[in-house]
Amino acid sequence: MLALFLAVMAAAWLIEAANDNELHHNFGAVAFIRAGERTPLLKPDTPVLTALGAQQMHELGQNFRGRYIYEMDSPIGLGVQNIDGMSVDLLQNDQLFIQTIDKPYLVSAAQAFMQGLYPPYSLNVTRNGPLADATGLLANGTSVDAPMGGYQYPNIQTLSDLDPQSVYIAGAQNCPASQLDSAMYETTEAFMNTQTAERSFYQSLDMDWFDGNIRESSLDYRYAYEIYDYLSYAYVHNTDTMEKLSNDSTYAGVFDRLRYLADGSSWYRYGNYSSSTGGDGDRAMAGKTLAALILGQLQKIVLNNGNTTNGVAKPLTLLFGEHEAFISLFSLIMVDYLHDNFHAVPPPASAMIFELFTVQRDDAFPSDQDDLWVRFYFHNGTAPNGTATFNGQLQAFSIFGNGPSHMDLTWTEFQDMMSRVMTNQLSDWCSQCSSGSLFCWGVDNSTIAITLAAQNKKQLSPAVAGVIGAVVTLAVAGLLFAVAMLLGGIRFHRVSRGKKSDLGGFKGSAKLASDADLHLPKNAVAPAGIVSFGKDGDKKVTHERVGSWELRQKEFGPKSGDLGDESRRVSFEAIEAALHKPVEPSERV
Repeated sequence: MLALFLAVMAAAWLIEAANDNELHHNFGAVAFIRAGERTPLLKPDTPVLTALGAQQMHELGQNFRGRYIYEMDSPIGLGVQNIDGMSVDLLQNDQLFIQTIDKPYLVSAAQAFMQGLYPPYSLNVTRNGPLADATGLLANGTSVDAPMGGYQYPNIQTLSDLDPQSVYIAGAQNCPASQLDSAMYETTEAFMNTQTAERSFYQSLDMDWFDGNIRESSLDYRYAYEIYDYLSYAYVHNTDTMEKLSNDSTYAGVFDRLRYLADGSSWYRYGNYSSSTGGDGDRAMAGKTLAALILGQLQKIVLNNGNTTNGVAKPLTLLFGEHEAFISLFSLIMVDYLHDNFHAVPPPASAMIFELFTVQRDDAFPSDQDDLWVRFYFHNGTAPNGTATFNGQLQAFSIFGNGPSHMDLTWTEFQDMMSRVMTNQLSDWCSQCSSGSLFCWGVDNSTIAITLAAQNKKQLSPAVAGVIGAVVTLAVAGLLFAVAMLLGGIRFHRVSRGKKSDLGGFKGSAKLASDADLHLPKNAVAPAGIVSFGKDGDKKVTHERVGSWELRQKEFGPKSGDLGDESRRVSFEAIEAALHKPVEPSERV
């Protein structure tokens, strides 16, 4: 009887989901998600996720569940396009890659999202039979649930700024070059003109709205984002502020104007890649490293032939970060070329998603990579009053200068275009950023290869192995010298030196041609899961193209707007900080 009961329950719960498009088969998705509402940056306390923000993330997680996992018990505000093979009720951490940095509100946002994606699972109430967690069954025939009605515990990787992998999800963090490039916006004529034009507007704001958390002298376009960030929170939580901004004719249009100015400032600080000074686009570093992580996660699915059950590839990648990375990546992949709305700061609980799929009758992974496609989606999170915006389907957008008729990219084309805008090697990030991060010390004369794939726990990392090798080499050399001195009569004496040469070498005053550049050794493991493409990457795809990534700066020129045409958030203090960095400790033998 028990076996029959289990079989009946299995049939009931494993009914195939009804996708919006039965010919569309999802093999995986990578989502970068902005946290729900948090407390303002101007408050003296550490920003935390609010109760409203947690609800926003929980609702977003529920809608992700409806789209990618199981729609029968979930909202379907994002449509339905399930990923084959995803565990329906029990959270399987081997199928998920969840990552964020160690900011409390981001960690809380990830937790709230996961509560919606995989809700509590009770063996006694919500689910029975073969889908039950075997660890909850006891030998005496009874069962026990996890606390809080069967709460499920996701593996959320929380990265500190001391972790090398943090650069892929927060590339502008500890990157002085990126912060300096962002701050250079404040030296442009466009910034100064806007600052002058808007000075009286900012000075007219009611100081009572800020509860003493900002000086009157700081009510300035330089802090456009921080001011809007504070008042958008007050608009939702403070009755007096909301009444004045929405009903007082004296302040008609003020809130919208604050948002417009914050959007423009943020775009020129973190995006606007085409007019970046020097052509390097250091201000978009957060997007460059994020592009590498996104491509790397999708590559693992492709290289694993769509097998998402062996722990090598994760069908669903969930990354939680802030608006800077959104704006940088928007600019890099040119999603803003046809849609100027992408110059705005994404509202809380927004998400951008890259889906890997095929269009065919069967759900088998295609043998020809040209039958694989990638589509970019964006979900606009919340309205100014904090309410969620779900319209029943995800909105797709064309990227890399393609027209509306070419919304989807072949896997080969997507791989090629993403590789052009990404920064995937740690050594490149350290060099381009001029970063003083501890993990950059080891890449002065060697290459550190980082892979985001699961590693053998018994395997030494390249950095550790290099240190061990160096110690062993020095020890052996010391013994040989000692033997030579004792048996061979070798002695050392000081030789007077002439004037010190100015040539220097790599660690001297200039880099010589003989000094080796940083590089990835042949056949070494590529960072961030990125692999080379070979000749297949040269395949041409005929389609409508309305823009060119390579010629964007030359052909398109900077975007025009009221805020100016030059290249956010770091002020002149960041420039001064970069010029007055404390002396770094130095070790010498």
